[in-house]
Amino acid sequence: MARLLPGTAVRVRRGRRHDLAAVQTLLAAPADDRLARVFRRILADLGTDLYVAEDERGEIVGLVSVLYARSLARGGRSALLDGARARRPALLAELVAFAEERARKRGCRRLAAWVDAGDAELRAALLARGYHAGELLVTELAGAS
Repeated sequence: MARLLPGTAVRVRRGRRHDLAAVQTLLAAPADDRLARVFRRILADLGTDLYVAEDERGEIVGLVSVLYARSLARGGRSALLDGARARRPALLAELVAFAEERARKRGCRRLAAWVDAGDAELRAALLARGYHAGELLVTELAGAS
């Protein structure tokens, strides 16, 4: 069931398999079998929410992905905003608010955000919503598929 974002003509709904081409374009990702496999796995994963935003013509104009996990250290469920993209920067704040609402409904006590170093638009949207910089240490795992 799609939900209208407040103050817009944009509807947000769960991602579907046939959305792959539009999501790929939005992410500026190359078309390959690996992307298709990952996309299918994300859609089937009960620990991940992938939502797409559609304009009044049904064109996908944004997406937001949230991962969920139980955290012993945090004492409950936590969520990670794995990505948010939008054709219009103003839509990012609405997608982040939607992700926050979904995380709350799943009982999460915290929503952290994974922001690529070059994603100034998402960083600005998060800071404007009261997010603050924390510390996340990252390494690439060689040999992982």
